[in-house]
Amino acid sequence: MKQVTPAAGVFVVMLAMAAGACSTISRYDQAAYEHAVNAKVDALVLMQKATASYDEHQMEIESLLTELDKAYEYDRGRLLDQVTIAQWSILRDPDRNLFGGFLKSWKAKGSLSSTFVAEKKAQIADAFDQIIQLESGKIKASQVK
Repeated sequence: MKQVTPAAGVFVVMLAMAAGACSTISRYDQAAYEHAVNAKVDALVLMQKATASYDEHQMEIESLLTELDKAYEYDRGRLLDQVTIAQWSILRDPDRNLFGGFLKSWKAKGSLSSTFVAEKKAQIADAFDQIIQLESGKIKASQVK
């Protein structure tokens, strides 16, 4: 049996650590991609209704918030997915200017102007697209050799 020198042992450990450090983001996940796409479509459809009373759509709003919570929690359970988790957090935050803030404004004002809704839809669609593109750009299992 060949003896390993201390220097060789350190080299092997450093090589293993470097290989592990290369994985800074999770791999592609079809379910995460679908969650983001479905949430985007549902959010934009709901936003179009914001020119009407918030109270009329409260059940739809609560249902969509649950959908967003599920997508967020799914990504939170994945290793190396901190960027996506941060994006979901910003999108959902009622004290920010994306979807959470939009819902907060809608609730406070009762209804929103069509101009405001159109502007916010573009911004929020872009935020969802960032989450979707991040997921779709990840390495897929079939790409790993």
